[in-house]
Amino acid sequence: MKKISEIHFERMNMMCSTFESNSKDDKLYLPEYEISKEINEMIKLIDNPTQSDFHRIEELIKNIDKIEHHNGSQWYDYKIHLNALLGENGFKSSII
Repeated sequence: MKKISEIHFERMNMMCSTFESNSKDDKLYLPEYEISKEINEMIKLIDNPTQSDFHRIEELIKNIDKIEHHNGSQWYDYKIHLNALLGENGFKSSII
């Protein structure tokens, strides 16, 4: 998947690591870690994303709101970064 910049994607990975670290003390971070990890893997592995790939990412983000999770400012920042990346790839999302 086309990245805005390596620094931008590194920030997304850093947020994922923070969710993982925080989940050891607060289980409400666990869904954010699991979802961000899955999405970041998709970004790394998919060279030519399809509409189906974009919809899968959007579905993951929307489904986390159906369960209890931390939902703090860093999660919102992750979604802002993801929204920008999706836009860079030509997908207009509604995740934020």
